[in-house]
Amino acid sequence: MAKITIKTQAIVLQTIKYGDSSLVVKMLTKEEGIQSFMVKGVFGKKSKMKAALFQNMTLLDVVAEIGNNSLGFIKEITLSHYYKSNSTDIKKITIILFISELLSKSITESETDTLLFEYIYQSMIRLDEAISDYVNFPIEFALNLSKYLGFYPNFDTYSEGSCFNLLDGNFKKSQSDIYQIDQELSKKFYLLGTQKNFSEISLNNKERRLLLDAIITYYKLHTENIREIKSVEVLRTIF
Repeated sequence: MAKITIKTQAIVLQTIKYGDSSLVVKMLTKEEGIQSFMVKGVFGKKSKMKAALFQNMTLLDVVAEIGNNSLGFIKEITLSHYYKSNSTDIKKITIILFISELLSKSITESETDTLLFEYIYQSMIRLDEAISDYVNFPIEFALNLSKYLGFYPNFDTYSEGSCFNLLDGNFKKSQSDIYQIDQELSKKFYLLGTQKNFSEISLNNKERRLLLDAIITYYKLHTENIREIKSVEVLRTIF
């Protein structure tokens, strides 16, 4: 692929320090899917591209050069959306750490998917604007994300007393499979997947943690690159 210049919205997924003053930044771009960039001198006092611009899940507008199977080069960069609380609220910061790790490990293709991009972009704005009732957001986000990744649960198979099977994504009457959650938790899971307002669904801390663990197991079974989500331990302590 020859080098091309793109102008696009982008979401920071992962940042790795390179040397004393540079970063390798993995982004999901609206126009060209997953792209990685070398950003030099971000810790210098005179740098126009400060390290703060590359925090996890920051929403950006970039002009960049990509191609030749090498790291891209960012020519221009500005904030696309200025976070009011996502960068200061400890609970939201913890949610963002979880989301960025989940996305980094589950999205590996570079193909353009504008619907996926818009879902993530708008979800981050919605989290930023949420004043309360966002305790179920990590579960909600991961559940809806699976729709864009191609393994959304088949909620049409639910019936009273059935259990959700994590391996095939269906609800079943059988209660002997190791890859399933129990009846009561399955009912909560069904409600989460079929009601529009997650905040109206009552979950206690134990149920929330069990559902989060189930979602992570579901991702492990349906994606190739997820063996563990390290940030979930921090998430459990907050919620």
